[in-house]
Amino acid sequence: MSRIIGIKRNTEYSPNSNDLAIMLAVAQDLEADNHHVDLLDEEEFLTACPNADAYFSMARNEHTLNYLQKLENRGKTVVNHAQGVKNCSRPVITALMEEHQIPTPKSYTWEVSSLLKETPKGLAYPAWLKRGDSCAKQKEDVSYVRNEEEFSEVVKDFSRRGIKQMVYNQHLEGDVVKFYGVADTDFFYWFYPTLDGTHSKFGLEAINGPASQYPFDVTALKKTVDHIANCSQTPIYGGDCIVDASGQYRIIDFNDWPSFSRCINEAAKAITQYITNHLSK
Repeated sequence: MSRIIGIKRNTEYSPNSNDLAIMLAVAQDLEADNHHVDLLDEEEFLTACPNADAYFSMARNEHTLNYLQKLENRGKTVVNHAQGVKNCSRPVITALMEEHQIPTPKSYTWEVSSLLKETPKGLAYPAWLKRGDSCAKQKEDVSYVRNEEEFSEVVKDFSRRGIKQMVYNQHLEGDVVKFYGVADTDFFYWFYPTLDGTHSKFGLEAINGPASQYPFDVTALKKTVDHIANCSQTPIYGGDCIVDASGQYRIIDFNDWPSFSRCINEAAKAITQYITNHLSK
């Protein structure tokens, strides 16, 4: 019997979400597969430093990730990889997607301090400005701006709140499609968050309006985001894309280990499969 530790995510990194449900479901499936599982808070994990055969983690705290990296360096299985979580910071994942020629909106990354004196000229509006040093912790961390004046106000707000980096994404018209996946498995789930009143962290999907349900190639989308998952070392992932009237999709967000709120049981089985397939020999 293998011992496996699950590490829960601190609530500051998970506003308005129920991340615990997927952790509990994975733990239950692993135990049904004859593994012993303990679920710990990040603080408990760092205090106890427990030894185990594998670790599955939603942690985003830098200290927790650094310790998990040490465990990986010793040959332990860690899902998601500690480096993978760091790779999902917006500036890094934006650069990775550009490097791997992933279809995305026009994007730029800047130091906030460089924008306080002058707003870059020639930018397309509307656009989205996103904090680059962390995931969104409050609604204002991802802001929709319609002109240069609103751009400047968001920059000032980021500066006041100590946010040092930001990412610009050009706004895209089309259907918002949210997706969840587990790389190297058949699991892939997608839906239109604007059609059925699905719970949303901040309700930002409503900017694009109700989905027109433009046809698109789901198999190709899974192949694209599985490629992002593998090159970013983030096999347990979620994200969003925009599908336009021609059926073209472009990725606007990619995250490490989401809540899987619409498909917890199916996702848990795929995550369990991934963990057990990668247990340290």
